[in-house]
Amino acid sequence: MATGDTVLTRDSLLRRPEGLGIALTVPWYRSLWLSSVSSIAVSVEGRAVPGDDLRVELGERTFRVDELADQWDVLWFIQDRLLVVVPLDDPPAEGQEVDVEVTVDLRLPYMQIAPQVYVTNHATDRRSLAVR
Repeated sequence: MATGDTVLTRDSLLRRPEGLGIALTVPWYRSLWLSSVSSIAVSVEGRAVPGDDLRVELGERTFRVDELADQWDVLWFIQDRLLVVVPLDDPPAEGQEVDVEVTVDLRLPYMQIAPQVYVTNHATDRRSLAVR
């Protein structure tokens, strides 16, 4: 069973030139296709980041959140981190504590309960973490 503490880890925050990178773990007990990700919402220091501003990186590939539904051939392996890139005008310094909240909604493709209706997993995690 998934729990909120599987989304963020102690070392999830990364300083990026454009702002902040938030490395997410799969909020489920097995690997899933990126098309399983229904939505990702992020707030930094209590301020919601518009979804259109977020970018998602997995390996060498970058996607907008609204493009994830079409990534049926890209696996988010359990050992991989999905990096959510958050643009910030004033990126935090390395070592700075930042309050972040991330919500990931998943559609579980192997748990169909009606035609085109799937069990969902809603994972939210909020932590104050140091930027690496």
